[in-house]
Amino acid sequence: MRNILLSLLLFSINGYATDLISLYDRAKQHNIDILNNQINVDIANESLKQTKSTVFPEINFNARASETTIERYKSSGTYSPANYDRDTYNLSIRQPLLHLYVFDEIKKAKSTLEQNEITKSNSDSLLILESVRNYFNLIKYNNKLDLSRAESDYRKSKYLAAIKLYERGSISQEEYETFMNDFESSKNQLILSENDLTKIKNDVYIFSGKELHDINDIELAELDHKAFDLDSLINSAYLSNNTVRMSKNSMTINRNEIAAQKSRHYPTVDLVAEYNYLDITQGGSQFGATTREDSSISLVLNLPIFNGGYQSSKIKEARLKYQKARLDHKNSRRILKKDITNSFNNYNANIQLYETSLMKLETSKKKYKNSQIGYEKGIYSNSQMLGAKVDYLSSLFDTKNIMMDYLYSELTLEYLQNNLDTSSLRRINSYLVW
Repeated sequence: MRNILLSLLLFSINGYATDLISLYDRAKQHNIDILNNQINVDIANESLKQTKSTVFPEINFNARASETTIERYKSSGTYSPANYDRDTYNLSIRQPLLHLYVFDEIKKAKSTLEQNEITKSNSDSLLILESVRNYFNLIKYNNKLDLSRAESDYRKSKYLAAIKLYERGSISQEEYETFMNDFESSKNQLILSENDLTKIKNDVYIFSGKELHDINDIELAELDHKAFDLDSLINSAYLSNNTVRMSKNSMTINRNEIAAQKSRHYPTVDLVAEYNYLDITQGGSQFGATTREDSSISLVLNLPIFNGGYQSSKIKEARLKYQKARLDHKNSRRILKKDITNSFNNYNANIQLYETSLMKLETSKKKYKNSQIGYEKGIYSNSQMLGAKVDYLSSLFDTKNIMMDYLYSELTLEYLQNNLDTSSLRRINSYLVW
């Protein structure tokens, strides 16, 4: 009955713990970067619509009603003007026939939309990676706090024992002060660990828009290590990595910008149709009451001749931006190669570290169990038992961190390959326990 009550208590405490999937779902709804990226896609879509709209007719209707009041003080002659009203209406239709730069602007707008869609896709993948990183940090600093508490308890027991030994004259003052300083340092380290956990909780709050209090710990497990070929990883990433795709697309945007600026040197042709209506009441008008209608159809040719070098400078500016985009693309490939190489090396190194750490953990676990038995039998002191506990918790802390580093380096390789999806997130979540 007691075990059942204890299980229910633990469930009530941890049943509402936020797991990795919940953190990701929350961040997907409330992360500011994700929301901004979607807005940027919508803005680019509207910009494309605006650019396309320039090929359609432009229709304007203007209406004006005015009343003229004339005050005459002195006059000569027979003409006697009086007050009058004037109503005018104008309907104009302008149909662009030849604006070559518009087609290049449409291509540029399409490339800009594609750029924002790639950015959004990359952010969605990065959100998975960042969810894991933030959750692993929560686990790491939560466990670090537990380790600091155990270390503080151990140093406190050593210090209390040192007080008795010092009072009996069994240790020197320097040895006593050493125990005291170690205890004070452990208390300071405990405060720092609490601050570190608070910082990462604040980071998670910014990331997901929610404060997390209860989380799951990670369970040590046997890892399925995959054998990757570094050259194949790099060559595949050159084709699929979103950062490289974005830098390549930036080159396309700037090429279209060059073409658009060049096309503005070319003449434009517009078809313009106008209808005008004029109505003047009897009165001060020189010709008396007037009603007039007229319409016209014009073919307008605009030939740019000289604009102070403005357009030539815009072309040079576009070419410089294209050169910069090419350099950025080259640099993105270099950075990608570096990141894949580092993640690949970390991935392979961490599996070796993890296997060694598991063996060390098993040894420290046995020592801790033996110290507990010895303490119960009176063979070991409380300080010795707490020291073995600290060694065990330290080994456990290191082993969990190595496991999380290993999993994160594997996810990073998937992200750099643009292969990261929610299935990877669910796999990582399966390692988490209460």
